[in-house]
Amino acid sequence: MLEASPRWNRQRMAVLEAVDFDLKRVFSVLYFVSATSAGIYMAGWLRLNLMELPVAPFSYQSAATIGLSVTAGTLFALLLPAIALALGVERRLQRRLRQLDKKTSATTTHRLIAVQALPNLQEAVGGTHGQHHHQKP
Repeated sequence: MLEASPRWNRQRMAVLEAVDFDLKRVFSVLYFVSATSAGIYMAGWLRLNLMELPVAPFSYQSAATIGLSVTAGTLFALLLPAIALALGVERRLQRRLRQLDKKTSATTTHRLIAVQALPNLQEAVGGTHGQHHHQKP
């Protein structure tokens, strides 16, 4: 099988980094919504189970707490597969980026090393090696 060219690897790396950036924004919204719904569910559950006395009368606040807790719990349960899928996609994308980064770093030399390897065309014979030569106007 033929090896990919360094240019192709750089282009692929740029595309994967752009996709990673876009997915992080989308997944952060998903994670925020799921964490918020889990927090609301747990707060409602704790309020109804720990703070409410069994002899307390049923009020509008209790009904709102129950409704909000049920809605948040249902939303969190529906988001669990999406969260698992998002985590899998994110992990796979990071693994591909690391693999591609290893390939590109192994096949190319650093730009500074490449520049240092170029011959100094303004070197004079006899002792000016390594000095900077500035042209006068």
